[in-house]
Amino acid sequence: MDHLRIWADESGESHLERVSTPRHVSPAEPGVAELWVSEPHGADRLQFVTVIADDQRPDWHCGPRRQWVVFLDGWVRITTSDGDVEQLPAGSVVLVEDLDGRGHVTEHEPGERRVLVIPIDPPAPS
Repeated sequence: MDHLRIWADESGESHLERVSTPRHVSPAEPGVAELWVSEPHGADRLQFVTVIADDQRPDWHCGPRRQWVVFLDGWVRITTSDGDVEQLPAGSVVLVEDLDGRGHVTEHEPGERRVLVIPIDPPAPS
């Protein structure tokens, strides 16, 4: 599974990068399709999110933490401060790592959109 990475350089400029995840064939059980499996990625928790995108006003923002975001339905358009724009279909996976700087803009297809958020780092202590 390939993914899109949003990251910020030392000057705070955000960028997009296509990342190809190495995989290996895992022996499947009889009657199960061949499985191509990546190395494990750490995660802290999982959150189901519904985005009400009818009256959205997309604006610049940084990620709240390092996290995987899986857009389960509808398209999403991501713009970074360096001018790159990607419109991704449902099922796309994004690694959000631009925690500082100008950030990025996220625009969802109008309607109720389902998103899976998988934080990588544990929450800060209260």
